[in-house]
Amino acid sequence: MALSRTQAVFTYSSASGGQSYYFDVVVDAQGLLSVRNLRSPLGLIQDTLTSLPDSVVSDISDAKGIVTQQLSETTADSGQIVFAGDTVKDVAIAGGILNNTNYRVVYTTPDGTVLRTENKTITGFQAVAATAYGTVPVPITVSYVVLVKTQQASVTSGVLTFVPADAGIKRVTFSTVFATADYRIVLTPSGFFTARIIDQLKTGFGVQLGYTLQAGESVTVGYDVFV
Repeated sequence: MALSRTQAVFTYSSASGGQSYYFDVVVDAQGLLSVRNLRSPLGLIQDTLTSLPDSVVSDISDAKGIVTQQLSETTADSGQIVFAGDTVKDVAIAGGILNNTNYRVVYTTPDGTVLRTENKTITGFQAVAATAYGTVPVPITVSYVVLVKTQQASVTSGVLTFVPADAGIKRVTFSTVFATADYRIVLTPSGFFTARIIDQLKTGFGVQLGYTLQAGESVTVGYDVFV
């Protein structure tokens, strides 16, 4: 059997004047978007968008932008790692999921400990802590996500390189203004230091480095944006 997706449908609601309107944003196999099945409290709307309140028309435009962004990010794999006094843990990725090592791994630790990724292959990687993490009596469980950058996601993921002249702050400016500022940013520092988001707008966001660079030193921080 040859299985292929022919379309994806996202259903949204929009409120105006105390009434709720519903509509579907449809993405076909070629990635083209269309809006269908406009519904008001009285039923299906047969005519054009001109019969809708301006706020609903604006929400439809925003929804199309959100769907475009949602379809451009991909999580390839995820799981948990248990540290029991370890500094290095080997993590396996099932064969066939990845075809290159151009991926980034994001960790969520219960105490904020920073981990880094080393020795990446298409079937696994090593999660590395700066010192022994957890103990045999009290192990620590860490969640991880393997993020894959697709061609469509090139405007919403990348790597920032910090040098002393940046004074610890860099900005990311989107090539196209987002439909919403309600997005999630995942930062991946290259070393055992922290980085945080200092603001986020529809046009981009700022990153502050939790580390003071010395003369001639540079570090990188990867970022991925999810709507």
